[in-house]
Amino acid sequence: MEFELWYLLLVPVLFGAGWFSRSFDIKEKKSVADETQTLYKGLDLLLDNKKDQALNSLVNLAKIDPDTVELHFALGTLYRKRGDYDRAVKIHNHLYNRADLSKKERARALFSLGQDYLKAGLWDRAEDSFRKTADLESDYKVRAIKELVNIYESEKEWLKAIDEAHILEKVTGETYPSRISHLYCELTLQCMFFKKFDEAAHYLQQAIHSDPNNKRALIMQGTMLQKQGKLDEAVEVWKQVGKISPEYETLVVASVADTLLKAGKEADAVRYLESVAEKGINSDSVDAAVDWICKIEGPENALEFLRRYLSQKKSLIGFKRLTDLRLAQDPDNKELKELSDFLKNQIDKTVRYKCNKCGFVTKSFQWQCPGCRNWDSFAPVRSEDPSRI
Repeated sequence: MEFELWYLLLVPVLFGAGWFSRSFDIKEKKSVADETQTLYKGLDLLLDNKKDQALNSLVNLAKIDPDTVELHFALGTLYRKRGDYDRAVKIHNHLYNRADLSKKERARALFSLGQDYLKAGLWDRAEDSFRKTADLESDYKVRAIKELVNIYESEKEWLKAIDEAHILEKVTGETYPSRISHLYCELTLQCMFFKKFDEAAHYLQQAIHSDPNNKRALIMQGTMLQKQGKLDEAVEVWKQVGKISPEYETLVVASVADTLLKAGKEADAVRYLESVAEKGINSDSVDAAVDWICKIEGPENALEFLRRYLSQKKSLIGFKRLTDLRLAQDPDNKELKELSDFLKNQIDKTVRYKCNKCGFVTKSFQWQCPGCRNWDSFAPVRSEDPSRI
C-alpha cells in the first residue's frame, strides 16, 4: 500500500514535468517557425527586387538569431547595394573581429570590408583591407590582388599596378602580357609628359618586351623613332601594326603617309595608301587612305578608290567622304552641303566604337574600356547601329 501511495503522489509531478516540457517544445518550434517564416519572407522580397523591405525582414531575423554568420554577410551585402556603407562596414568589421570565426570566414569579412570602402570611395581604406586579404592564404587572395590592380590603375599608380600584376601571375600561374604591357605604355606617357625621355624609352622597351604584339606599344615606338629623325625605321614599325592585326592599320595610316612624304618618298606613300584602300579592311581605314590620296593626287583618284569600295561595302562613313570629295569639286552646291551635314548628323548618332567584352559604346577609341576596364577590348573600327537613328 505504501508503494502504491508514493506512486500516486508522483503522478502530479510527472504531469507537471510533461506539461512544462511540452510548453518549452511548443515555444522552440514556434521560434523556429518564426525564423523560417521571416527568412522566406525576406527571400520573396529579394526575388521581387524589394531590397529595402527584404532588408527589414532580415534585420528582424538577425535579432532572433544574432549568431547567424551567413545572415550577417547577406545583410552587409544588402546595405552596400543600397548605398548604406556605414552599416555595411559595421557588420563586416564586427564579423572580422569575431574570434570564433574560421580563417576563411574572417578573410571573407575582410574582403567584404574592402568592397564596402571601395563603393564608398574610400580607396585608401579599401586598399588596406585588400592588402591584408591578399596576405592571407584564402579563397579571397586572388580576388583581393585583382582589386588592388584595379585600384592602382584608377589612381594611375602604374608601377604599383605592374607589381601587383606580376604577383597575380605568380599566385595564379597565369600570364597577363597585354595588361602589363599597357601599364608600361601608361607609364611611358606619364614620363613623356614630365619630359623624362630616358625613363620613357626604358618603360616603352619594357612594354614591348612584355608583349611584342602590343599594337599600342609599337605605335608609340614608331612615334618615338620619328621624333628622333629615324623616319624609315618608324615607318617599318608602324607597318608591323597592320601585319599583326589588319583592322588596327586605321591607327597608323596617317602617320605612315605623312612620314613617307617628309622623307621625300611620295611614290611610296601613294602605293601604300592605294594598297590600304584596295584591301578595304574597314570603312575607317579606307576613309583615312582616301583622305591622304586626295591630298597628294587630288579628288579624282580618291573618288575612284572610294567608288570601288562602296560598290562592295555600303557605309555612312564612306558616303560622307564621297559627298565631301564631290563638294570639294563643287563648293557652291547647296544640295551636296545639306547631304554632307545630314550624313555627319547620322554618323554622330549611329556610329560608335564598341567594347567586345561588355558592350560599352563610345564615340572615341579607347585602349581600356571605361565600363569593364578590360584592355584591348575595343577594335579601332566604328560600328554603325541603325537603331540609334
